[in-house]
Amino acid sequence: MAPVRQQLKSALLYSTLCLAVCTVGFGLTEGFEAARAAFLGGAIILVPSVWLAHRVASTQGAQYATAVALVRFSLCGLGFALLFVLKPSIHAFAVFIGAATVLMALPIATGMAQRLNSGESRH
Repeated sequence: MAPVRQQLKSALLYSTLCLAVCTVGFGLTEGFEAARAAFLGGAIILVPSVWLAHRVASTQGAQYATAVALVRFSLCGLGFALLFVLKPSIHAFAVFIGAATVLMALPIATGMAQRLNSGESRH
């Protein structure tokens, strides 16, 4: 499980870096409120993903991967619902872009981490 855990950690780190770039971009172009909204949108996806990675990389996590993934999606939905209920005036497009950035970065970064790990194991 150690290689899987390391791959997931790498993917989460790269996704966090992508979110940071997105947040800074919104901060420079649209202002602080849009940057904060982009960060929150990405964090709503990233936090349950960290939890998912921790659970799946545990010794018994592979048995429950589907159930844990469904919980992840439920937590993300709950996070967005709470965000828009508690802060209805938030910059919705920035929230969407932040979430989309993380949603796209996670599988790409996971694939890159797996490819790098498989390349190291061949040599």
